[in-house]
Amino acid sequence: MSTEQNVPPPLFLPKECFSADVLTRQAKAHGFSQANTLEALLWAYEIFCQMQQRAGDMIRLTGGGATQLFVQPERQRASVDIDILTSLDQTAIESLLTDITRILGDSRPYFVFQPYDPAAPATVEGLHSHTVLVPTAMGQKWRMQDGAMIEARMIKVDVHQLHALPPGHAREARIAGMDLGVAPLTVGIGYLIAEKLLTQARGTVGVPNTRYQDLPKHLYDLDSLTMQDAAGALAETAQWLPDVIAQQGTHWRKREGLASICDDLEASLSRFAVVDYAEEREVFQRAVSQLETLYLPRGSRWRLHQWATKAARMLAIVRLLRPAILDGERFRPEVLGAFERLAVMARTHGEPAAITRTLYSQLPSQMRTVRALKGSPPERLYWMLATQETLGGLERTLS
Repeated sequence: MSTEQNVPPPLFLPKECFSADVLTRQAKAHGFSQANTLEALLWAYEIFCQMQQRAGDMIRLTGGGATQLFVQPERQRASVDIDILTSLDQTAIESLLTDITRILGDSRPYFVFQPYDPAAPATVEGLHSHTVLVPTAMGQKWRMQDGAMIEARMIKVDVHQLHALPPGHAREARIAGMDLGVAPLTVGIGYLIAEKLLTQARGTVGVPNTRYQDLPKHLYDLDSLTMQDAAGALAETAQWLPDVIAQQGTHWRKREGLASICDDLEASLSRFAVVDYAEEREVFQRAVSQLETLYLPRGSRWRLHQWATKAARMLAIVRLLRPAILDGERFRPEVLGAFERLAVMARTHGEPAAITRTLYSQLPSQMRTVRALKGSPPERLYWMLATQETLGGLERTLS
């Protein structure tokens, strides 16, 4: 097994973070089943810092890597790739990656960036991907083209070129109790939520069913990102969503395109809100099991009805965001505050069976065909019903 002795010296992260002993100890202490995916996350930060040193303010960390720098420590998860926004063109990025290889050249075949062409490439303009082999202390094996086996792991680097970048936020990186000694320049939390929300629009701009296994990961991140100061973060999200949608293609920015995506988000999240009773239950359960095994800390593993409740909450949030997205109306944080207050009332109601029956009777007729919902925890049904228009009636029901 490799140790930290294989790690080349000119790195930004502390060398000891890459030792098998440290990774194994911290993974165990923080509830991760797989220390090797935690290792991959550290390499993701290292590669980004190498790029940031060369690109300066013309680069932002986004996606799962950025998310872990905003969420509570107990909600951090592992990740095995890097998502980056940049205002540099592809030629400048290629030059930058070549320079990283040159500086770390004594470590070949590590740190050699190769263009990545997926079988089903994304149609997003300005998106370019690379893969790179990095050392591993955890005994991961990789077969080279000549058949030789080496200890290495692959990291995928997705770089999305934009004409104008969102503001950058230097976030100190502390992962699984390890102070990494770096502060990557990330997008803001509202921007992250906007990106993560769009992943759930499966029929338009989101994660397609061919990559279904990624959907629970993004739902988990959405829940983690909206746990604290959700009102402020979502107000920022409402401002960024039209721009983030336009990155998927300028035709989506017209009102009918925005409405189509909002409709898709509501439909997709409505299906996930009853996923424990749906035909896709088994495939969702497999995706969750993979996520738990590879990426999640032990304390963040939920039953299917809990996943469904998280989806129902995001459904209510999308409905609250809709007027801001379509018509530029002010996002109403006071309504979100009322939503959350009533959710606590539903969760802690003294007569859960009775309140479940009442909430079930208020569901749309199509949802009442899922008769098993009669036995659902009331909070899930509450979130399925929560809108600005139903708020007053729900308060009377729960009081």
